[in-house]
Amino acid sequence: MKKSSLLPSLTEKEMNVLLFIEASLAERGLSPSYQEIKDHFGFASFNSVQNYLKQLLHKGYIAIPSNQKRAIQILHSANSVQQVVQNRRAQATVRGPAPKATPEREGLLSLPLLGKVAAGAPLESFTNDEFVDVPPSLVRNASKTFALRVSGSSMVGDGIHDGDIILVQKQAQAGNGEIVVASVENESTVKRYFLRSKPSAEPAPKASRQMEPEASSKMVELRPANPSMQSMWYPPDQVHIQGVLVGLIRKF
Repeated sequence: MKKSSLLPSLTEKEMNVLLFIEASLAERGLSPSYQEIKDHFGFASFNSVQNYLKQLLHKGYIAIPSNQKRAIQILHSANSVQQVVQNRRAQATVRGPAPKATPEREGLLSLPLLGKVAAGAPLESFTNDEFVDVPPSLVRNASKTFALRVSGSSMVGDGIHDGDIILVQKQAQAGNGEIVVASVENESTVKRYFLRSKPSAEPAPKASRQMEPEASSKMVELRPANPSMQSMWYPPDQVHIQGVLVGLIRKF
């Protein structure tokens, strides 16, 4: 095996992608999916994900057996990992109020665990004041990120299981296909978000029938990742996005 010092150097973005893969393997025991990498870094398409993975593959840092998207193997850890972690912690402090410090665990962030969110029917959340330690590589903006514990199995197709802790970046808007935490009538759920026309084969909710025709042309679909469950449809003004999923932690 070659020493890491003989390997080609990494760009900052390649380093960050490698760190994200390493953190996922360390925390969850499996590599992130292409969708998770795309969502975490805000890439516009899967081509960007593939390009970065190809660079890491060609430079000898990772291996992808048989083109399996969740079988990424780390061959060489990123150089100067501690320096990157420290830089990110310093940047998070500059951006705004930092999460609670974690002196007993070097290099980790302590994010607020605000409660429980449903991967099923909407469920009351945002009620607790606990904290959870997470690797900085899983977080885009520490000052705007919080954690929630998942209850239910509607998102198992996206690798989100009952009892998992998801990391959510606060924001009020999302793009089609993003996994969001959304509130409907003061209850919250985690689903994939889509704003689109509702298929005519599915009856519209009662609330939407009271809307004017031009206002009802678009509906919010909160789509589960479980074939045994159906999407939930709401008028846009009834759905309040709390944030988008940026990471996941599973403890065994």
